[in-house]
Amino acid sequence: MTKQMMIRFILAVILVLPASVLFAQSNVMLTGSWCEFGDKPGQLKFPTMIATDKSNYLYVVDQHNHRIQKFDANGTFISMWGKQGQAAGEFYYPYGIAIDSKGNVYVSDMNNNRVQKFTADGRYLASVGEYGTKESQMKYPRGMAFDANDVLYVIDAYNYRIQKFNTDLKFISSWGSAESIGIKLYMPQEIAVTKDGNIIMSDRQNHRIAVFTTDGKLVKRFGDYDEGKNAKSGMFSEPHAITVAENGDVFISDRYNFRIQQFDAANNYKAQWFTPGSFDDSKHFPLGIAVGNGIIYIADHHAHKIYQYKLAAN
Repeated sequence: MTKQMMIRFILAVILVLPASVLFAQSNVMLTGSWCEFGDKPGQLKFPTMIATDKSNYLYVVDQHNHRIQKFDANGTFISMWGKQGQAAGEFYYPYGIAIDSKGNVYVSDMNNNRVQKFTADGRYLASVGEYGTKESQMKYPRGMAFDANDVLYVIDAYNYRIQKFNTDLKFISSWGSAESIGIKLYMPQEIAVTKDGNIIMSDRQNHRIAVFTTDGKLVKRFGDYDEGKNAKSGMFSEPHAITVAENGDVFISDRYNFRIQQFDAANNYKAQWFTPGSFDDSKHFPLGIAVGNGIIYIADHHAHKIYQYKLAAN
């Protein structure tokens, strides 16, 4: 093939590839994956949310094994804790995870309707919550996040509100009724803190993202429903996890579109990429997402895997 023919061939390929695929290839690179289905150390059963600490350790909510697993940045198993139950340090389908400035680990113990606090090596410290509607009571808590002041925001999913706690798990306040925020949340799922200090939340069944002040005033909403291989950029099919990079970029797992979408700090669409197994009927669902030291980690709920991506420099 001559040089001119090669150039024509490359141009033809570029013209037929979707823009999202081209951008995905130039923006991120899959650099590794680990775990498989099972209940042994380093194996997972339907992982949900994930988080990284300041030392770049990765904590994974291993939901159907009712435990937390800790890995280093390259996927080497470090430790794990928890088992099914209701006692202190036990879990019943845990879901969310967050880490405070001192490295303590907080887990939303979803079906026990509580939040538990641990050291980085899994030693139980405290808990808050029981089933109910009063302050510090919960109905199936989901995602959690800390702000710069170490205030913990917890999605109290079936009370359709956010509860705020300090690091001792003492109640501070709550917000989230339709009257107070001006919209009806429908299965709020995951939460993060933006670079400017606002709270960003995936409003799952409304297929959109909502941004609030720390006291619950609605700032903006973006996104709407679209699903399939040709789903429009900036649209969602059940968005789940949200993470915010150091530069303010927001990454969202767009579950039933099998992709990750990237937005800038002003919530303008930037990029997207499809996760392994997309649209091949293998039921790979990107769910949890975390960022640390230029690396994006994705927990695939049905593949029982963690995927590691390297971000290209902006």
